[in-house]
Amino acid sequence: MNNEKTSQSVKPRIKQKNMRLLTILFLIFSGIQFSNGQNTVSPYSIFGPGELQNKGFGRSQAMGGTGIALRSGSSLNNVNPASYTGIDSLRIITEFGVQGKLYNLGTSGKSQTGYTGNFNYLALGFRYNRWLAGSLGVVPFSSVGYSVEKENYIEGLNAKFTSTYVGSGGISQFYFSNAVKLGKHLSLGLTTSYLFGPLVQDENIGATSVSPQLLIVRQDFLRSLYFDYGMQYSFSVKKTEITLGGIFSNRQSLKSKHILNVYNESLSLIQGEAYETDYLTVPFTWGLGLGIKNRERYEVLFDYGFQKWSDVSYPNQFDEFKDAHRFSLGGEFRPWEFRAINKSYKNWVYRVGLNYQTSYLSFGNSAVTDKSFSLGAGVPLPGRISKFDWSIRMGENGTTTNRLIREKYVIFQLGFSLNEVAFLKRKFD
Repeated sequence: MNNEKTSQSVKPRIKQKNMRLLTILFLIFSGIQFSNGQNTVSPYSIFGPGELQNKGFGRSQAMGGTGIALRSGSSLNNVNPASYTGIDSLRIITEFGVQGKLYNLGTSGKSQTGYTGNFNYLALGFRYNRWLAGSLGVVPFSSVGYSVEKENYIEGLNAKFTSTYVGSGGISQFYFSNAVKLGKHLSLGLTTSYLFGPLVQDENIGATSVSPQLLIVRQDFLRSLYFDYGMQYSFSVKKTEITLGGIFSNRQSLKSKHILNVYNESLSLIQGEAYETDYLTVPFTWGLGLGIKNRERYEVLFDYGFQKWSDVSYPNQFDEFKDAHRFSLGGEFRPWEFRAINKSYKNWVYRVGLNYQTSYLSFGNSAVTDKSFSLGAGVPLPGRISKFDWSIRMGENGTTTNRLIREKYVIFQLGFSLNEVAFLKRKFD
């Protein structure tokens, strides 16, 4: 009789847990639809695959985007796939976040101000066993959003026409990562990603005395695999834990379907073609990181990243790409020991970060750089193991030198790390 009652009481719990897991998986695949939203209004996104989005979830973004040497724990870290071996074996972690951006574009006395907002990322992390862990999710890879006007000469004639280029879309990344722990100190990770999404450019050509008005629509629909790798080596010196990290991905050509359509002033199709191509290329990339952690009191992180864009060229790209460098410094600290009786702010984890990166774009002697400062906090939810993270990042991208455009921005991010205890074996008498 006791056995019958026990089995009846366990079944609903099992079904409830399965339903929660199915709901999480549904949200991950549903999130694919939201991640294609436009995350940028920068005119520099007209070049290459668009504006590449930095990796990192809520915790990492508040620390300047650092994460190469950051271990996953109650939060996930997608900057380095080797980090997932740090996930507790009894937890399933769900991460999701949203982002809003205030911006001001300025050049030669002119300026434009606006706001964008979007669902940002969605991920799930878990342990298979004591030495193997994994994560899957969907995150932005690049974003396109610009409106640029340019005057051109008609070939063979001393006559001008005006082209207005409007770009939209972006590349999304659905990833599946696995990490293995070798011995006590070393972890290795591999991320296999499927890149997808549209890159769209509308070119409106104004009518002249010798040419009609035209609309040229160029579209690339990405569907390509992408691979990147990571390692972390952790050891302790007295009460201090030190982590060394590295990430790497080789140069990869992305497969896409390219569609080119030309319309007249009445928007009737006068020419169209479609073909498979792999001209969109992502360069050889590597990075190194150092992390220093003193239990739960503080953690300091430093990252350096490199992308070899000088080996990459695109059709109709007149300026050579330059190698890109990225320096990030960040940290988090807990001024007060966690206590249930503390005032709420005393149980927060406070974060700060600096980021400086050079773009793969350079116009003459004017390099395009991005400088930012970030701050934020991790706020525990009831039960302590789950939390939400908020951050504010203030920065400047580009320059007004040589009639270029400078973007000043403030980015607000809100992320959630939801921890669910799982895989417990219940014993009944």
